[in-house]
Amino acid sequence: MTHRSSIPAFLLATVAAGTSAQAAQTMELSLKGEGPYYSVTIPLSLRTRSSSPELRDLQVLNGRSEPIPFAWVEALPGTVQESEQVVPVFKLPGPASGAKATAPRSWMLDTRAVKGGMLSLSLGLPETVRGVYSLRVEVSDDMQQWRQVQDSAQVVSLEHQGQQLVSMSIDMAGSRGKYVRLTALNHSLLPDLKEAKVTSVVEQSELRPVQWSDAIAPTACAADHCDYAIPKNVPLEQVRWQLAEPNTLARVTVLGQVDAAIAPEVHERYHQRHLHLLHHHPLRKLREKSAPQPQTPPSPQWAELQSATVYWLRPSEGEVRSGPMWLSSGFYSGLRIQTQGPITQLGSTPPMLRVGARTPMLVMLARGPGPYRLQMTDDPKAASAAMSLADMMPSRKPSDPLPADTASVIESAPPVMTPSPAKAASAAPAAAPAKDESKTIWLWAALLAGLAAMGGMAWTLLKKPVAP
Repeated sequence: MTHRSSIPAFLLATVAAGTSAQAAQTMELSLKGEGPYYSVTIPLSLRTRSSSPELRDLQVLNGRSEPIPFAWVEALPGTVQESEQVVPVFKLPGPASGAKATAPRSWMLDTRAVKGGMLSLSLGLPETVRGVYSLRVEVSDDMQQWRQVQDSAQVVSLEHQGQQLVSMSIDMAGSRGKYVRLTALNHSLLPDLKEAKVTSVVEQSELRPVQWSDAIAPTACAADHCDYAIPKNVPLEQVRWQLAEPNTLARVTVLGQVDAAIAPEVHERYHQRHLHLLHHHPLRKLREKSAPQPQTPPSPQWAELQSATVYWLRPSEGEVRSGPMWLSSGFYSGLRIQTQGPITQLGSTPPMLRVGARTPMLVMLARGPGPYRLQMTDDPKAASAAMSLADMMPSRKPSDPLPADTASVIESAPPVMTPSPAKAASAAPAAAPAKDESKTIWLWAALLAGLAAMGGMAWTLLKKPVAP
C-alpha cells in the first residue's frame, strides 16, 4: 500500500511546486545611479496584483533571490509654506513670415521671484472676453531649454443665457522655473491677459504624481445610473471622464461601494492620510472645497462621494472638457455614476472612466549581484517585513530628500519565475534563456510519461506473489 500511495503523492507535490513557482512572479528593476540606496516608484499595475492593500506581500530580491532591505516612504507631506503673487506678463511676437511677423502666439511670464514649486497659475482675462483657449505650458531657467508641464491646458470663459462657465486656473504640478511660456495650439487663439497669479509652496517633501488606470467600461447600466468595477487595492483619489459624444453636459453624483475585503482600520488610515494631505496642500484643498468630508465607511454599501457637472463641449470658440473629480482616497470595489434624469444625458453610449491614485514609493538598499526585482509572493514566511526609513538610513535627517538614484519597474518585460535561493546559488552567472510554451508542454508531457511508466512498474512488482 505504501508504494501505491507514494506515486500520486509525488505527482501532486511536483504539480504543486510548479503552481507555486508560477505564483511567485517578479518584475525586474532598471537601476540608474551608483546607489547603494535607490528610490522606487511602484506602478499601479503591480499594486492591483497584490493580495494586500498595503503591499505587505512584496519582496525586493537580488540576483541570488535573496531578500534585501527596503522601507516604504510615508505618504504624509512635510512642512509647507504657501504664497500667492502676481507675476509680470509679456506678449511674445509671432514668428516672421515673409516681410512681416505673424500674430503673437505666446505669453511669457517672469517667475524668478516665485519661491518653491508652482502649484497653480491663475489667469485674469478682460471681463468682455469669451472663448475656449488651448495652451501648451512650459517652464525654463534660461529661455533656451524648455520643459513641458501640460501639452493642452484649457482656459474657459463662456456665457449663455445669463449662465457662465469659467475656468482660469492651470495646474502646474509643483514645477519649478524662472520663466513660464503659454503658447496657443494651432486650433486655438491666444487669450488676452490682464494679469497672472502664481500659487507656490515651499515644502520639504515632494509632491507625488497620480497614476491612472486604463479606461474602464461600465459593467451594467439602469435607467438613471451605470456601475463600474474598480481595480482592487487602489485608494481612489481622482476620476476622469471619457464621454462618447461631444456637446454632452450633465450633473452627476458618484457613489462608491466599499471594498468589504479590506479591514476598516486600513480604510481609516488612508482617510486620515488624505485629510492630512488636504490640510497641507492648499491647491488640493481648493479642489475639494465642495467635496464631502471623507469618513470611514461603516458598511459595504453605496455611499455618496462627490457631485459635479461633467461635460464635453465643442462651441465655436473651441473644444473644452471637464477636469478630473477629486474623491476621498477610500478603497472601493465599484463606482456608480448616477444622473438626476435618464442616464442617456451622458450620451447614447455610456461614458468610460479612468481612476487615479497617488504613487506609492519605497527606498531599497542594493546588496549582492543583480538583476534586482520586485516579487509578489503568497508565502507569508517568504515575505520580507519592510523596515522604517530611519532604521534603514541611520544617517538621514527627516528634512533630507529621498535618494536621487532611482530604480524603475520594467513593466513591459514578461513575468520572471524566481528559483529558490539554493538553486540560484548553484546556477551559472548568465541567466538561461526562457523556454517557449511549446518546449514547456513537451517537458511536462515527458515528466508525466515517466511518472506513468514508474507507476506501471511499481504496480507490476506489487502484483507478483511474495516468495514464502
